[in-house]
Amino acid sequence: MLKQLGKGLILAGFASFAASVAWWYLFFAQLLKEDVKQASACFYQTTTDCAIGNMVISTFGDIPAYSPDLLWLAAGLVGLGIMLLGAKPGTSGK
Repeated sequence: MLKQLGKGLILAGFASFAASVAWWYLFFAQLLKEDVKQASACFYQTTTDCAIGNMVISTFGDIPAYSPDLLWLAAGLVGLGIMLLGAKPGTSGK
C-alpha cells in the first residue's frame, strides 16, 4: 500500500514538475522570446527582477504570473514518494 502511494506521489511530482517547466517557459517567453534563459533564476525563486517581470508580463499577457510554488510542490511530492518507497511495512500491533 505505501509503495503504491509512493509511486503515485512520485508520478504526480514529475507531472507537476513538467507543468511547472511549461508554465515558466510559456510565461517568460511572451516577453523575452529567444532570451528566455535570462529568467532562469525565476524558475526556482522570486527575486525582485522576477516580481517586476511578473507584474509587467501578467498585465499584458494571457498566462497567469509564474510562481515557483508548483516547482517546490513537485519536489516535495517526489521526496515524500521516495521516502514512502523506502519505508518498511509497519507492524499491526499484534
